[in-house]
Amino acid sequence: MSARQSRAVALLLGAERIVTGAGLAAGCLAMALAACVGLFQVLTRFILQEPATWSEPLIRALLIWMAYLGLASAVRAGSLVSVDLLYRLVKGRNRRLLEAAIAIATFALLAILFWFGADLVWRVRFQNLAGLEIPISYAYAAIPTGALVSMLAVIAHFFDPRREELETAV
Repeated sequence: MSARQSRAVALLLGAERIVTGAGLAAGCLAMALAACVGLFQVLTRFILQEPATWSEPLIRALLIWMAYLGLASAVRAGSLVSVDLLYRLVKGRNRRLLEAAIAIATFALLAILFWFGADLVWRVRFQNLAGLEIPISYAYAAIPTGALVSMLAVIAHFFDPRREELETAV
């Protein structure tokens, strides 16, 4: 790899680190907020006998965002579900070709998810979330956003692979 390519990869990895870190922080915040709103819902429903109408759709939207933003961190760490037998059997140049094939397949799947997620956001833009009276597209925007951030993580994982799940595998 030339010096110019090394700088480009370093720039890509730096940008990915920032974007994935921000996505993970936002996903953790969404999970914490969902837990707090869930506790609020339990208190209002069972103690006050007056359930809040807005809490359940908000929890659902927060959990959607949490899952799709957390996907990028899982992709980057190499901790998605995988069959490790082939990876363990292949060595050298063939292993790098296998990693390239996996990266291309994952990127293609995420590109499809981005495309259909963006289409879904466009189609539901005039529908509102019951109880919140905000466009449902705000919740579904997590799909193309998470796919886009995850595509960046796939590229970063190809150039700087982390196989954290293999370290603890039996």
